[in-house]
Amino acid sequence: MRLLIILSSLLLSPVTPFTTISRSSVLLNNSRRIISNSSVALSMSSSDASSSSSTPPPKKSPSASPLSIAILGGGISGLSCASQLLSRHKQQCYHQQQQQEAGAGGCCDYELEITLFDTGRLRPGGRCSSRFVGDKLPIVKNRSSGVTPVNNQSQQQQRRACDNAESFLQNDGTNDSSNELAEGGTPSNILKAIYSSNSSSDGDSMARVLNSMGPIDHAAQVISIPKLNGGDGGNNDDGMEEFQKQVEQWLASDVLEKFPTNSVCELLGGSGDDNSDNNSIIKLEPLHGNMYYGKGGMGNIPLTMRDYCLSFNGYGENYTGQSFRIAQDVWVSPSNGVRYIGGRSRSSSGNGDGEGDGEGEEGDGVPQWELRAGSKSLGKYHKLVIAHNGKCADRIMSKTPAKEFHSLLRTKFAPYVPEWGGREMTLNSIYSLVFAVKSDKGDDDDGSGGGTSSIAKAISNLCTSSSSNSHDDGVYTIMIKNEPTLRLLSCNTLKHHHRQNPNSQSNIQIYTLLSSPKFGKQFKGPQEALPLDLQEKVAMLMLSNLENSLGLQKGDVVNEVVDLKLQLWGAAVPINTWSSSSSTSSSSSSNGVDGFVYDANYGVGAAGDWILDPSIAGAWESGRRLADWILNHHEKKEDIEWSVGLPDFTNNGGKQKGKFVPSRVALESGIGTIPPSPNSTFKFPSNAEGGNQQERRQGGGRGGGRGRGRGRGSGRGGRGRGRGGGGRKNGQRASNGGERNSNRREMQQQKVG
Repeated sequence: MRLLIILSSLLLSPVTPFTTISRSSVLLNNSRRIISNSSVALSMSSSDASSSSSTPPPKKSPSASPLSIAILGGGISGLSCASQLLSRHKQQCYHQQQQQEAGAGGCCDYELEITLFDTGRLRPGGRCSSRFVGDKLPIVKNRSSGVTPVNNQSQQQQRRACDNAESFLQNDGTNDSSNELAEGGTPSNILKAIYSSNSSSDGDSMARVLNSMGPIDHAAQVISIPKLNGGDGGNNDDGMEEFQKQVEQWLASDVLEKFPTNSVCELLGGSGDDNSDNNSIIKLEPLHGNMYYGKGGMGNIPLTMRDYCLSFNGYGENYTGQSFRIAQDVWVSPSNGVRYIGGRSRSSSGNGDGEGDGEGEEGDGVPQWELRAGSKSLGKYHKLVIAHNGKCADRIMSKTPAKEFHSLLRTKFAPYVPEWGGREMTLNSIYSLVFAVKSDKGDDDDGSGGGTSSIAKAISNLCTSSSSNSHDDGVYTIMIKNEPTLRLLSCNTLKHHHRQNPNSQSNIQIYTLLSSPKFGKQFKGPQEALPLDLQEKVAMLMLSNLENSLGLQKGDVVNEVVDLKLQLWGAAVPINTWSSSSSTSSSSSSNGVDGFVYDANYGVGAAGDWILDPSIAGAWESGRRLADWILNHHEKKEDIEWSVGLPDFTNNGGKQKGKFVPSRVALESGIGTIPPSPNSTFKFPSNAEGGNQQERRQGGGRGGGRGRGRGRGSGRGGRGRGRGGGGRKNGQRASNGGERNSNRREMQQQKVG
């Protein structure tokens, strides 16, 4: 039925040179779908401008052997890597065809096959995701009946942690008008919203409000051009010229929209702002700089990138030597889903630990990697790209022979890093609370959703008293700097122009509220199944603290809430980045930083915002750079060292080549790179939390030695009092049982969107 619907929609759509029809849909484990070639290209990137539809397609060599590449991760970096691989290969084929016609060369040397695996339930995007009207509720595993929708029976088990709501829920929460407090002090409207958002009933709150108004950005909120190498954040930033071109192309194609002047502000003053001269004065100050957001939702950006990749799928005379498949809602097994099989024949299988017999033999066309989902094989590939991070990426590569590569994927979760950067990739955790408030329509309301809600009135009053009174388009996004538990408030209704019901006497406004990383760590829970009592506690704290930051009375916002959805963004934003500079790759990276990692011995690379800059721009640029390097390595036009960015201990006198450096902007904002604030109050942790901790981990300082860790490092130096994990040897991380246990819950794979 789904295939018929897709075929019907394509037949009714305007015909374009890149229209493709779905080849197949394969069910894996009853719920993991591989969907390939099922969309229509929406736009072309600037790098593919030369490949217009008027140019005849390049001819492939009949004997060309395909280069197959698997990309794990359907976020911005993975999609950018796929886009660049396909675009550059197609341009190369055209160039070679022109040489052939001139009698100076041959046709396309090899075919290119890209397969991208993404765990998103509905669509790719990773951190750049949105909820759209009509999105269906998630499907969970029921032991007795296989895969079933979330039902009341499964929720009964989750609700045991929220017994104080039982009396309200038994009455179906029909007494909305009184909004009386249930046992424990939580208003009934909040309890009803929490319970409804965790139910599959057709009449639940989620289906009535949040899922019916318009697009909602629940994760990434802002796109900007970061400053690299002291750039000015404009058109001449070293290393970001290509992303600047992409932004301009997205703007022209209505994929991006620029934030209006003064629509992004900082909220200062009040009792929570230590930098305020007068803590009683709350004020809004505009944040200057070019900032953008996805038109119709941030999730439209990865959808456009996906459809661009699908546009390379041609048939018959339109086949140009490239193919792209996206495997949506497919989970590569973390424990044994990636196996290195390099150096062996196609028919041989890997052993249990994923070790191969030696280096890959690309010249023989032998795949180097096999991917699996449980007992199902997902194919064998010549190259592998890791375009995601967190504990899943760590586990996926842990049993492969690419040890130095794997050492960079080890992850720590914390709200900050010391000034020296830390020893490993560090991600923060953030709560995302999407909530809807209802307000009566004011006499001067134009139906756009401004209304007279408490939040809207508070922001309007602050705009009036702001040093810059020009807020003609309204305030879309607020960086909260006067409340330590919160970081951002964004109005989806204003950004995405949600339409109000003209027959209703009230307006609905939908906001996204992001917590601070410190708050996220303090109240961290199992993100795939947050207990209802934890949801209640976190939601009430965030809403109450928002009231405080805006100078409102207790209950002003809480009492207006008619719907909410709470999500823990467990592996949210990298707050340090891996920085390396290889002489062989610096020529393609004009800012002098590699921006990606590649192990040529095993044909595996990594891209992401944790390598270049913690932003959408950093992820996009990292994926582009890695794609260029992979094709350069495959073609081997130069005799150089092809491995890039590895922490090579053995060839560097025992010292690590490259290091993790802190991202000051991400540490302060908590949500990634935004234009720098003139009201910065960020300070790195004290020496007791930073430098001395580094000494303890390295076996230095007083007592030195092993601490309680079980590391393989050298030098005992006495027992010591620290909790250190010993030293390091040959790039192997010392094991620290306490830290390992504290991060065990992060092993769960994350589905955003």
